[in-house]
This record gives sequence, C-alpha cells and structure tokens, in this order.
Amino acid sequence: MFAHHFHIRFWVLAALVFLMWSAMGCGSFVPPPESTPTLTTPSPTPTIIVHQTATKTPPPAVRALYLTLTPTATATIPKPTPTPTPYPGLVHLGQPARVLARTGLNVREFPSPKATRLGNLPPNAVVVVTDGPVEAEGFLWWQIDNQYGLAGWVAGSDGEDVWLSGELGEKRPVNRPVRLGDVVMVTTANGRNLSIRYEPGIHGLLKRRVVAGTHLQVIDGPILLDNIRWWKVQRADGLTGWAAEGGKRERWLSPLE
Repeated sequence: MFAHHFHIRFWVLAALVFLMWSAMGCGSFVPPPESTPTLTTPSPTPTIIVHQTATKTPPPAVRALYLTLTPTATATIPKPTPTPTPYPGLVHLGQPARVLARTGLNVREFPSPKATRLGNLPPNAVVVVTDGPVEAEGFLWWQIDNQYGLAGWVAGSDGEDVWLSGELGEKRPVNRPVRLGDVVMVTTANGRNLSIRYEPGIHGLLKRRVVAGTHLQVIDGPILLDNIRWWKVQRADGLTGWAAEGGKRERWLSPLE
C-alpha cells in the first residue's frame, strides 16, 4: 500500500514538473490583450427641411365678413375744368396793359359808368391790372393802378372794341412829367428838331440839334428857367447837354414806358 501511494505521488509530482517546464519554455499562460477595434462614426447626412406655408382658406362666414369690411376703391372721375372766355385784349391779372382808347380811359371808383370819376388815363398809358374782369352795364371792367397814385376801375371793352390791351408792343412815350433817370423820346411836332445846349435856358449856347424820335437818358436836373424845366440829357453816342422839357401846349421830351 505504501508502494501504491508512492506511485501516485510520483506521477502527480511528474505532472507538476512537466507543467512548470512547459511554462518556462513557452512563457506565461495569460492571453495577450485583444486590440480595441476602431469605431468609424459615419458623418451625419444633412437633412433639408422645407417649410411650406400653408394657405388656409378662412371659413365662409369669416371670408364674407372680410369682404364686407374691405373698402372698395371708387374710381375718381375728373371734373372738367371750365375754360374761361378769353378777353379780347389778352389782359392778365398782375401784368401790365396798355390804354388803346384814342381819348384815354376814365378811372372810376367802382365798375360802373355812373361811379365817381377819379381821373383819366391818356392814350398809350401803361398800367398794372389788379382785378377783374367784371361785367357790368354792357362793359368789361378791370381794376388798374398806374403806379403813380391813380388806381380804380376802367372799361376795357364793350364786347367789340378793345380799349385796354395786354399786348404792349414796343415801348412808347407816355404823357407824364419827366423824372430824373428816365429814358425819354424827343416828341417835337411837325418834324422840328430839339436843341441841345451847353447851359440851361433859351439863351444857352447851342451845341447840337436832334431829330424827333431820338432816345435820351436824363442824367441831371431839373432847372427851372424862362418858365421851362430843363434837363441834362445824354445820347447813346455820348452827346450830352441841356434840353427843354416842353412848352405850354406840347411836350418835347416824353418818358418811355
């Protein structure tokens, strides 16, 4: 029995030796660590979201209320502008006009031939129109101002003849006293010439005579001698001297408009 136990121990010891010898020759029995696999994360695919605006149809009751409250555009029909009857003399408010009446025009307090007479405008006088026209008692009336203190109403037309016109034409001489700075025209009658003198007065030394229609600039004066007003005048070519304004019945120097 002792031999039997000895035999078993011998083989157990031999197995242990064999195992130890195998470990020393082949290394550790601990299995090598497994490599960690690399996980590839797929790139996210962009998602395109399309927002659609839903058109909602309102209920019939709401739609009917909306149509009732929505203002309806009303077409504006332009009214025709009345075309005023043109005045035969083309007179315009705020513009100058000329007296065409051969005997001049009476200036009255209001538009009526029975109104108080304030003065008279001579033929060819130029005035400024301030009001009108007013049709009264068979005439067309205009309110005027001659810019020299006379203002009122004048009859510009009877519907056929024109006595006040906005067509001035060329500048004309007017029948009023000469003023310093005026441009005057020689208006001697019967083709007579006007004497230009070195000094004022009928005895002043004669310098030159100028024909009717000559334009002169008034540069000095007046000087009253021999019951005549004398003005120093200058012609466009430089001629200067003293000239008489006029006699008792006629005007030799007439201001231009």
